[in-house]
Amino acid sequence: MFHRFDKVVYANYGACTITETDAHISFGGGSEKTYYVLSPSSKRDGTVYVPVDHEDLMMPVMDRTEALSLIESIDRIVTDDFNDANSKTVEEHFKNRLRQCDCATAVCVLKTMRERITEQKRKKRLPSSMYTRLFDQANHRVLSELSAALEIEEDEVAQFIVAHNHSAEI
Repeated sequence: MFHRFDKVVYANYGACTITETDAHISFGGGSEKTYYVLSPSSKRDGTVYVPVDHEDLMMPVMDRTEALSLIESIDRIVTDDFNDANSKTVEEHFKNRLRQCDCATAVCVLKTMRERITEQKRKKRLPSSMYTRLFDQANHRVLSELSAALEIEEDEVAQFIVAHNHSAEI
């Protein structure tokens, strides 16, 4: 059970703050359900409604100590070598990884997509839109959670990482 003002990570929204824990809402004329109301921490405005019975899709934001530990271990996070002839299968694999709400997993996806985009550019090919889309999603997830954990702005996270781990690249 989460509480009001808890910081959580939720799916593709990244870090969010819970603004309500017991909102009774009926969407589209259906039966009334109880929702968590989330406010994304990023510069995007908006409100996210998560059914209370789907709280397993939310994870608490890591604390500062965990964030610093992750930053120190970025170099040791290996890329994911999953491949398939069907690009939809590849995309679904990486989307499922990002849905895990785990920042280290998001770093893995980010590094994997960067590597694949770089390889396509090296071959003088236009990078796959799927790879760039997944890269952007993973980058947002990493930056938003580290920003929330470290209590700094998202645009300061990359600089913070370099200052604490000179060889890390985000």
